[in-house]
Amino acid sequence: MEIRLIKREDIDEKRWNGCVHYGNNGNPYGYTWHLDAISENWEGLVEGNYETIFPLVWNDKLLGTKQLYQPFFAQQLGIYSINMLSSKRIQSFLEAIPTEYKFIHINLNHRNKIEEDWGFEVEEKPNFTLRLMDDYETIRGNYSKNLKRNLKRAENYKMTLTSSIKVEKLVEMYRTHQGPKIPDLGDAAYHTAHRVIYNALHRGMGFMSAITNEQNDFLAAGFFLVSKNRIVNLLPTTTPEGREKRAMHVLLDMTIQQNALKPTIFDFEGSSIPGVAKFYEGFGATNQPYSVIKKDNLPLWAKLAKKVKNK
Repeated sequence: MEIRLIKREDIDEKRWNGCVHYGNNGNPYGYTWHLDAISENWEGLVEGNYETIFPLVWNDKLLGTKQLYQPFFAQQLGIYSINMLSSKRIQSFLEAIPTEYKFIHINLNHRNKIEEDWGFEVEEKPNFTLRLMDDYETIRGNYSKNLKRNLKRAENYKMTLTSSIKVEKLVEMYRTHQGPKIPDLGDAAYHTAHRVIYNALHRGMGFMSAITNEQNDFLAAGFFLVSKNRIVNLLPTTTPEGREKRAMHVLLDMTIQQNALKPTIFDFEGSSIPGVAKFYEGFGATNQPYSVIKKDNLPLWAKLAKKVKNK
């Protein structure tokens, strides 16, 4: 198969986005506008007439050496295709990664299955998804007893669902309440969040929702990224009062209720944190894991310098 490297400025956006949209493993992270929003530098490996594509997001912040890394707000990238993603095709794309990238640490999507002898360190991470094709009553019937109990408890508080929340307020809430728990989430990442949300809203590929109390204070909020058949829980945030009143339980439940009977997958986006994973599983979600791959071809001096830097 013919695989060629194409610089960002030379990529045919219509064909690239068509592969993401019509591919059997498409997700919203792979569109050119999303890649532009989350990264300063990226290029792509392309097969044929964009039948299969592989975005390579890079920087040279590793001691001046070019590396492939996973940017914030893109849980899974990897290889997208309108063809069958055979082991041979996946391996060929991974082997086509230019050798100038001396360090690789990226997340592939759930359809990119990796063999042990391909020269990568591989870690599998969980991601919970829920199919929304059934009616709401059927979906709710699969909720855990604990979730149903918490939703019943939330009825004791007067809370309201609203879409009247500004992007800046949502990102501020996320920065205050979730950001401190996430390593390396600095100013640049919050600027990225603004870009992603505004770009998605402009294209009709996302929506914001929030839960307020009787005083109209925000208790929980989220931005949901939308593609052809997937709703991604991209930026969820809850205040201390919201946690006490189970506001996020209500927000996710009402979002599911509003989108029931659609040929759509609700993507909770994670998590490796046991308590969060159990929370998402409580909605009847199933684990759709993805692979994180790593390869270190740094010269010895760079490996030693990197080790010292990370101490």
